[in-house]
Amino acid sequence: MVWIKEKEKKSNLEILSFNQADYIKRLEMAISFGKPVLFEAIDEEIDPMVDPILEKNIVVQAGVRMIKLGDQNIEYHDDFRMYMTTKIANPNYPPETFGKTMIINFCVTMLGLRDQLLNEVVGFERPELEKQRKQLVVETSQNRATLKELEDTLLSELSKETDIPLVDNVALIETLETAKSKSVEIGLAIETAKVTEADIEQSRESYKEVAKRGAILFFAMQGLSTISEMYEYSLTAYLVVFKNALDTARKDNIL
Repeated sequence: MVWIKEKEKKSNLEILSFNQADYIKRLEMAISFGKPVLFEAIDEEIDPMVDPILEKNIVVQAGVRMIKLGDQNIEYHDDFRMYMTTKIANPNYPPETFGKTMIINFCVTMLGLRDQLLNEVVGFERPELEKQRKQLVVETSQNRATLKELEDTLLSELSKETDIPLVDNVALIETLETAKSKSVEIGLAIETAKVTEADIEQSRESYKEVAKRGAILFFAMQGLSTISEMYEYSLTAYLVVFKNALDTARKDNIL
């Protein structure tokens, strides 16, 4: 859910719930304007009102893509996206729901939780190192995206039909030169990032045992829910306890 919110932050993500009185009106607006929508904490029952969206019942009327919600025909924007998340650990959805949606299991694994807790430990013990790692991830992602855009621009320019011979096409040659210099610059930045990333991971290695122990404790606690539902704990609640344990642990000069 955090990943979805971060991913769609720039697109003005609309966060809704089936329990909201005005959710249909807000959903209609999002469909018309191409805004992404997130339905949080849904149960095993999905409101039938969104079935036309899940089934992609889109029709073309006078050259305009339309979708019918209830008794309203709404213009369907191509940028519209809809997400639904649930806090139920093992939801039992009927086969037709699986057929209409793409269901992804985001339940944490032992290795995944260890890496997540490692970020928390390093962020607590070495905040400057964790900040550098996050910045590096963002910069590398942006550089790769820019490199892809350059490749697309080059292909687009080269595919354009023109009467001017290639060697005399000054605009194309300038575009090629700019793309070449930028791609070399980005390539060097990516290679440098790989070296820096390796150094950061080596520094983080010392804290992996703490993160691994935290992950084992969480899964040991999670197993208690088979005895009684009263022992069921969320990962969010566990993270609060884990961070508190880091904060209150006795200090030691030896790592």
